[in-house]
Amino acid sequence: MDRTISLREGLANKTFREKSDYIWTYYKLHILGTLILIFFVGSYISAQINRQDIYCNITYVGNSISVEELTPAKNKLNDILLHNNKKLVINFDSIFTDDKSTAGLAMTEKLHVNIAAQQIDIAIVNKEFFEQNFSNEMFLNLESLNGFSTLPLSNHELTKKTDINGTNGTYGISIKNLKLLNDIHFANDDNMLVVISNTEHNDAVVNVLKTFLT
Repeated sequence: MDRTISLREGLANKTFREKSDYIWTYYKLHILGTLILIFFVGSYISAQINRQDIYCNITYVGNSISVEELTPAKNKLNDILLHNNKKLVINFDSIFTDDKSTAGLAMTEKLHVNIAAQQIDIAIVNKEFFEQNFSNEMFLNLESLNGFSTLPLSNHELTKKTDINGTNGTYGISIKNLKLLNDIHFANDDNMLVVISNTEHNDAVVNVLKTFLT
């Protein structure tokens, strides 16, 4: 009956090169498995250390605008509100829904998926998009926000609307006088800030709106 040879016995009386070859020949699967485990554990730890929680998600909805054009406004928001906090971030992205091609329809589907997944808190939309989607209860009555009364709205055009229950409310804020967005070349001149109705970031939304409005 064959006896299993221990590692010590296998390495006995061998040169360094022979020991290395022996270990690789008989233990390479163990070595590779250990290295893979170390890689995944290290990646997980690194991801946790560098992970940023979302403070607020902002999305421009409409014609094509590059992410690079939105980046300065995003950076200013993160600087002003979060002081470039390494653990929190404000996202400012865009979804192009005005294109009626297959790609545009895919983007519209992505928009609805993101809304359902609560990945959009504040959106910039044009008047046409607002009117098309208001009856779907996509937008929040801003007056229902805890802190709405603290928003500096006196110099800004507001969009008022009556919901399906007959209640009048404020649903949009014109972006015309918003300094943070001055350098972005929007295709429409009737864009407004709206809050998506299923947002769970009330305080963040109010703080972001204040920063836009001042």
